[in-house]
Amino acid sequence: MEQEVRINARGLSVPGPRMMVDAALAKERPALMRVVVSNAPAAEDVRTYLEGRGAKVEIDGVGNEFHVLARFPRP
Repeated sequence: MEQEVRINARGLSVPGPRMMVDAALAKERPALMRVVVSNAPAAEDVRTYLEGRGAKVEIDGVGNEFHVLARFPRP
């Protein structure tokens, strides 16, 4: 099973969640990353950022939250 990096960015507005993702990617390149945010603009900002780094991204609305799930291609 592929390891999933999870980032809890609830309550943060743009660009906070993207900055957390950037810091995590500077440390490692996971196969999967899940970022939980509290608002649609943050979810969209993270989606755009991750797609720019080659990930396939899905956004799921879960209650009042958004789960941005990124899958990075393996070499």
